[in-house]
Amino acid sequence: MEDLNLENLKLKPSSQEPFIFEVTKIDGVFSFLKTIDWSEKWLWPLILFHFVTFLMIFFSKRCSNFQIGVFLTLVIACYGSERLNELGAQYWRHFSSEQYFDSNGLFISIVFSFPIIINCCFLLILWLYESYLMIKNIIRQKRLAKTKKS
Repeated sequence: MEDLNLENLKLKPSSQEPFIFEVTKIDGVFSFLKTIDWSEKWLWPLILFHFVTFLMIFFSKRCSNFQIGVFLTLVIACYGSERLNELGAQYWRHFSSEQYFDSNGLFISIVFSFPIIINCCFLLILWLYESYLMIKNIIRQKRLAKTKKS
């Protein structure tokens, strides 16, 4: 498998929108990630956003209302990623040196939506664990009530 570089990305403008592009050759996710110029200044706040979101989820284990708000915000952000991709394709020259926003949304899916989905899955795992602990506690209290009764 040859390394994917920007020459291997056959970019063609869409007939409907002038700055939306289509990627026609991708060998794999990791080779695609290697082609991204991670020194772009706008990518670091995005990475920081995902990291801070993970830390907020991790340290708010006992604040379920806050977690619900974070979860809903992340789901809405993931839902809006298609529109964000369109805006990125139109205005990429204002903040980036490369055109990463293809018409299939591969770039936005990998660097924006996928980490959001991972954070949402982490939240769901935390909620399932909390539910398990609550059920375990309820069963223990029922057993204690039965032993006190008899």
